[in-house]
Amino acid sequence: MKLLFSILIFAGLLLSCNADSTPNINESTRTKVSRDIQKPALAPAPKAIAPFYSKKGGFSIVFPDTPKEHQHTTTSEIGQIELTQYIYGKDDTHAWVASFSDYPKRMIQLGNKDQLLKGIKHRIVEDLRATVLSEEKIKLEDKYDGLSFLAKAKKRDLNIVYKIFLVKNRVYQLSMYSSIGSIEVQDSTEFFGSFKLISEEENKDPS
Repeated sequence: MKLLFSILIFAGLLLSCNADSTPNINESTRTKVSRDIQKPALAPAPKAIAPFYSKKGGFSIVFPDTPKEHQHTTTSEIGQIELTQYIYGKDDTHAWVASFSDYPKRMIQLGNKDQLLKGIKHRIVEDLRATVLSEEKIKLEDKYDGLSFLAKAKKRDLNIVYKIFLVKNRVYQLSMYSSIGSIEVQDSTEFFGSFKLISEEENKDPS
């Protein structure tokens, strides 16, 4: 059965990075120093990043900054499947992706969950022409099946960290990409560890 995956075209997805923004320093913006002895300024505390909420996806996750939404529709043997992706790219070297797609409930009820997750992983690796370095079964909220793997796409020089979760008939795919070396454990933990399903009450008002 043909499973869905929208290939991440790495360079094209990172075109939204800001161009050079040299500050315009003029008289009104220069700091006027008093003759009095100035107290050393304290460095501001790092600003906490607010979670990104997807109401229709029913989840929240912390991106480094606001991602862009991309939608794809694929026709397969089981009918049309819509994939919604949220993508944030940084410095033409890193990308963060969170996506979801719904499969027919009957298919999930009659199918093998492990085979479904492995089939999605196989398609991802095949499309990216990547080699799996390691993989493991995982759980979301101690009850939903998932699969995590590390991969390397030599042709595109991409390091990939990927997690797939099956929640009822919805498939969530979370991934990080780096073209300049391995992905730091802390960065991975901050992104994947922030993923949360939103309850119906929270979905009404995420604030």
